[in-house]
Amino acid sequence: MKRIITIAILLLPALFVSCDPNSENGLREVTGVVLNTDKVDIQVGESVTLTATVMPESLKMGVVWSVLDEEYASVSGGTVTGKAQGVTYVIATSADGSQKAACMVSVNPSISYSVSLKDEMGQLVTGIYGYPGMSTKLRVEASDEKAHTYTWSLEDSAAGSVSSDGIVTLGASASTNPAYVYDVQSYLKVVTEDGQGCKIPVRSSMLKGISVGTTYNPAGTPVIVQKDGNYDLAVMYEGLMGQEAIPADDCTLELSSTTYFSIQKVSGSYSLATGSSTGVSTKLSVSPKGSSQKTEIAVLKIDKVYGITAQFAGSSSSTLSFTWTKGVSENDDIANPYTLYLYKDEDATSLEASFSIPAGDGCWKGRQPKFVFSGLTPGTDYWFKVVQTDSPADVDSPLIPASTDPFNIVMVSSDDASVGDIILAEDFGQMCWGADEITRAAGYDVALSSVAYNTDTQKSFTSRDAAVFVGTTGQYAQRSITAQTVAKKEEGFRLAKWAQGQYARIYIGPGYLFLSTKGYGTHLMTPELNSIPEGVTAKLKVTVHAAGVQENGEAVFAVQHGTSFYEISSGKQTNKASEGHPVDLNTNVKKIAFSGGITNLQEFEVEIDGVVSGDRIAFGPISEKAPSDNSNMMLLSDMTIQIIDLE
Repeated sequence: MKRIITIAILLLPALFVSCDPNSENGLREVTGVVLNTDKVDIQVGESVTLTATVMPESLKMGVVWSVLDEEYASVSGGTVTGKAQGVTYVIATSADGSQKAACMVSVNPSISYSVSLKDEMGQLVTGIYGYPGMSTKLRVEASDEKAHTYTWSLEDSAAGSVSSDGIVTLGASASTNPAYVYDVQSYLKVVTEDGQGCKIPVRSSMLKGISVGTTYNPAGTPVIVQKDGNYDLAVMYEGLMGQEAIPADDCTLELSSTTYFSIQKVSGSYSLATGSSTGVSTKLSVSPKGSSQKTEIAVLKIDKVYGITAQFAGSSSSTLSFTWTKGVSENDDIANPYTLYLYKDEDATSLEASFSIPAGDGCWKGRQPKFVFSGLTPGTDYWFKVVQTDSPADVDSPLIPASTDPFNIVMVSSDDASVGDIILAEDFGQMCWGADEITRAAGYDVALSSVAYNTDTQKSFTSRDAAVFVGTTGQYAQRSITAQTVAKKEEGFRLAKWAQGQYARIYIGPGYLFLSTKGYGTHLMTPELNSIPEGVTAKLKVTVHAAGVQENGEAVFAVQHGTSFYEISSGKQTNKASEGHPVDLNTNVKKIAFSGGITNLQEFEVEIDGVVSGDRIAFGPISEKAPSDNSNMMLLSDMTIQIIDLE
């Protein structure tokens, strides 16, 4: 035992000596860092891995990686990835910080290559057009001649399907609608593993028959569904590459009965006109040029005569506008009672909403009937129908298809945005009278008939159901929300972030914001655009769906720089002279002009430069002064702001 203790004591001084870095017997110092290469060339998005060794190797010491200029490249664990074209250095520093080594990194633009589709014969394919069930085998060629993996997709499955090895099979679709004709168009896409690819149209239709307008009908089953309509007729046949039309100069069309049908050849094409009887039919035959052989190719039938002609008039993210005519004059049109229907399906089995209008309703103001449905779902298909309801046999229109525009709401963020980012997108079409956030913000509940509305709208809004509509040919179903209103700032109330200029009054219509009515030159201002990075100037693209009550009425987009405005629900009067924050409508502005008609929604797009973080953008009439009438009145359905450049 004593021997062991003695040895331990003798060793202790030696251990302490070995920990002294100044001793020639102490830890060895780091002499350098060695990289496996001192220069690499990569493309944007490409990565390469560097290895670093701290010398002497026996230390087994790690390194800390860094990039001299992170604009061009990034590094993680030795893996370097190109970010933007340029030259920088990746640095490996020994863990103790005493030694470094650098590798020059040259980042080149990403290599782009083209992708094309070819058939089994090697011919370039720019589109596929055929009949249901037809199959085509495609192969992909990439211009860089490298091996890639490909992902195939067809946007609309009703048009067909595509396999993982490029076999496209055109599809068919069924419908209970007797006037339905199968004709589906879509797009086929093929994309490589790094996002390169191509896109071609695909159309699945019928082999033979006639075309009415742009819709192809199968042989023997065409249905004519319009009164006094003119339709283009084309004789179809299956050509080498799919369905093709025989030139009108190469064939003759003939009808078995011309009592309610007639054909004319105009400018090298055939036109069919129909009469006003229901249930009549005729056979359509074709004779090749120079031949007496006659072939029956279709039976044309007037399945139904529609007494009302309806048409789609305009759309936005949550709004659809329709107009219709029945008689020979507008006075005849408005003298009748109507019921309007909006469906979610083309078979008219799923009702979205309906609305009845009495005969001679004063809201038309002697103008053609036009009606707006608001508060709808963005990016959705709908079908409209109008019925005159004052006769034993209702007179109606065909179903008219229309779609709301896709839209994603984007709230202003404090995070820095980049070029191409959408920094604000507001869908006012979702803010109809039935929307909780509007009613709560105003401090009212429109479902209660006892609520004191504006006198011009008290009768119009006594239920939430009626609140999703507005017929705006002459009557403005609306109500004002002012800054004096005791607003309830509910969590998530988006509109509270916006501000109002001039007299601080806007009108909330079903699905709209109304601006600048009689006596009020109101402007709406965005929230502060805080997502523009500090210290830079942004160029913005502002897109709105809007309409004006008069032809050539003007509106303005104006940057509000360095000025504070009260928010809509702040309880303060915005932009009064005493507040000292006037709306600037003279500097950094862009103007637009309306085509006229409050239901004539149009898309407007302007580019505004010189916008910095914290600025607002005002939208409203060209002048702050309100006219004696409502000629500068306008409505706003949605607004989108995108950064297109930063300096």
